[in-house]
Amino acid sequence: MADLLSSIMKDFGSWQLRAILLIYLCKIPSSWFMACLIFTAPVPKHGEFFCKPPVPIHANFNTTEWIKVSHPIKEEVHDEEFTIDFCNVYEDAMEHSLQYFNDPNLKPWVEPMNNNTKVVPCESFEHHTDYTSIITQFDLVCSRDILVATTQFFHLFGVLLGGIITTELMKTISPRNIMLLGMYAQIICGCFCGLINVFELHMMFRSLSAICCGFMYTAGGVIMSDITGGKFKTATICLFEQFWSIGVIMLPGVASFWSSWSQLYLAISLPTFVLIILHRWIPDSPRWLLKRGRVREANTYLMEAARCNGTENRIPSDFEHQLKTFSDAAIVQADPDPWWKIWEEKASKKDLICVHLAWSIFIVVYYGMLLNIRAFGREHLQINTVIAGLSEIIGTFIGFYLIMFTKNKWFWAGLFNIIGGLVAYVAWLIPPEVTGNKRVALLMLTAMISKMSISTCLSILTTCTSELVSANKKNGAVYSTIVWARFWLLGAPFVGATIVFGQLVPQTAFGSLTILGGIIAGSINGTRTHPVVKRNSVYPETISTSENWISEKPNGINDLKQ
Repeated sequence: MADLLSSIMKDFGSWQLRAILLIYLCKIPSSWFMACLIFTAPVPKHGEFFCKPPVPIHANFNTTEWIKVSHPIKEEVHDEEFTIDFCNVYEDAMEHSLQYFNDPNLKPWVEPMNNNTKVVPCESFEHHTDYTSIITQFDLVCSRDILVATTQFFHLFGVLLGGIITTELMKTISPRNIMLLGMYAQIICGCFCGLINVFELHMMFRSLSAICCGFMYTAGGVIMSDITGGKFKTATICLFEQFWSIGVIMLPGVASFWSSWSQLYLAISLPTFVLIILHRWIPDSPRWLLKRGRVREANTYLMEAARCNGTENRIPSDFEHQLKTFSDAAIVQADPDPWWKIWEEKASKKDLICVHLAWSIFIVVYYGMLLNIRAFGREHLQINTVIAGLSEIIGTFIGFYLIMFTKNKWFWAGLFNIIGGLVAYVAWLIPPEVTGNKRVALLMLTAMISKMSISTCLSILTTCTSELVSANKKNGAVYSTIVWARFWLLGAPFVGATIVFGQLVPQTAFGSLTILGGIIAGSINGTRTHPVVKRNSVYPETISTSENWISEKPNGINDLKQ
């Protein structure tokens, strides 16, 4: 019966193409919400914020004099040129400043080089910048700078929960309906995320928005996996991330139209209404429906697939009866093994350990390096974000090539990442006299080679993790590795926060992880995803592969049973 369903739907056709492209679109708002921190929290420039003066003098204070009076000097760069410590103030600055500003004839009580008053942290800041970011909105500077990483942590926590909740919901709600639920909820939560002026609520709605995005692409992935087969199924899964990268490339254009973080959140939330309109052309998973006894709905989608793909002649006269029989058998059929039973396969234990470690490393570096482009200057955020997206696309295509045409895909991906990690270290060799745009270009080059290699390995992990275990444990292996990886992903923003110790510290950390991940991935023993098929010249009715002899199936139909 599984062969009959595959024969009617085909491995790939116009029906699948339409559905896959629409599901792929769900990755775009997901990437926007993940990467929007690049534009909602641009790193402030020196002098764009300073300690807020006391209320009595705030209306008519002189900015330069107030900074000179209140802030200590961090270091003297050249004669009469100073670097100001904008995070701290003199303890008695408020008292003396009131005297100074209330009596213009009074000589300033402090000169930059000769004040030994106790220094204390500033509690509230004044921001002078054209763009209203979450940094200016919530005073996320100095000691509160770590809260920028915390907002991203809550988004990633939502990503983790989104996959787990979707898996549980799909026990009773169909993937197609979960996608629609996610679309509506994402619009609501995304808009609230931009409209809320309380920092704690902002973080909560960031997490909820990520959960909603997880509903869309997790359920969509189940549908795509069900309606495709063979090499087309491999390509569909592998290239899913390309629309994530397309979203990253589009984000600078979207952000350029808005002058505040609040407007940007509305701009990345409301376009999901387009997905709701297009949702009517996304089919549900026929196998999921049959497993739940919803034969009539499954029959409707299969008939639509037959009309679009030209396979109506393959539908038997008693098709509904056969569907009912298949549904009854599927209902009583045991579910695939739970995720914890994957460790029962002793022969695969080493590879499973390696693939879990590789997942946790590469997903952290993949997202961490994207957000780390903030370290290369606010003036270059737009072009650097586009370059990062293009690097991801190139890396995914390299991974796709390794999957489809090589046997030692894990080894080559691992080697590529070792090289990419070493290239990231080259940033330290850039001479200090190289400044401006040239320096940024060289820094981006060292980072994006590594970004490309990471995308290569992540595409292989996404597509080929299930190959390492037996058929009944494939779902468990995928679930286990992704949840494990997303748990470790929570730490990615804090690796990026090490920029406080130096501009190149995060890149060095990510480069080191890339090398480690490359060594681990290269040690995985995997088989060729699609064995080379060669027709036997002596017995043309059979075909040979690099691994065994198989009989040629009529019509080239692959068994899609999962």
